[in-house]
Amino acid sequence: MNLQVKKSLSEIYTREEDFSSDLADNLDALKVGKFEDAETEANVGTRRADIVAAGIDGTLVVENQLGKADWDHWGRLEAYARLKEADVAVLVAEEFEELMVVTCNLRNEDSNVDWYLIQAQANSHNEFSFHHVARPAIDIQTEKHPEVGYSEFWAPIRKGEFGELFSGKPVPLSNDGWIPKDINNIGVWLFVTNHRCYVQLYFRGDNPLERRDSIMGLFPETDYSYDYNDSPKQIRVQFPVLDKGKNDRDDWDEIREKLVNMGTDIYNKIDESGL
Repeated sequence: MNLQVKKSLSEIYTREEDFSSDLADNLDALKVGKFEDAETEANVGTRRADIVAAGIDGTLVVENQLGKADWDHWGRLEAYARLKEADVAVLVAEEFEELMVVTCNLRNEDSNVDWYLIQAQANSHNEFSFHHVARPAIDIQTEKHPEVGYSEFWAPIRKGEFGELFSGKPVPLSNDGWIPKDINNIGVWLFVTNHRCYVQLYFRGDNPLERRDSIMGLFPETDYSYDYNDSPKQIRVQFPVLDKGKNDRDDWDEIREKLVNMGTDIYNKIDESGL
């Protein structure tokens, strides 16, 4: 990309919402992980985050602005990341002051969230480039996801060491964040991110909202903790398991056992119900 003649983003966009929409369609360009189901103007309490997305690397929250980043946007990002239990938090702008870069680096030292400041630039042809101004000291996205090979984390589960339900073929590193199991148009997926793990249900077919309401009657809140995690395209329910993930290597066996136990319990209840 030729950026010899730079162009202000305000010459391309009259509203930050339009910038958000383009970013949401090109999340891979940010190089912060693998995410999909991007939602713009996503509800977070009484406010709206510019972008919230989910994927094999967990939950992503993005705040973006035209021009130089200000502390109001940084504060919003911190609040949204906390409320959405984000795994990755990103502020995209054209410039950043040095104190904000220092602050972001400090947050990466004392937080389980991966924090990024990303500079957006455009040239006279409206071509964009994105540059990491601040990021985690170890970029897990590039260090631990090579192009070929199979997941070490999922290998014992797929070999049947934790039961037969989720056993199967090795998991490619390109899909290192989850393994699926389907029953009656309901996906029971085991997820592990860098910092946590959970079971997520996907409701497909006709009347997914009605089916979800029926199924969730099998899981009383006195016995189960869960959150509705719908996206514009999917009806989902998330059951948290542990605040531990791929970065907690010493605890992998505990994570595997509790994750499979929860997934098996949920699957069996759905299976036995006949719903």
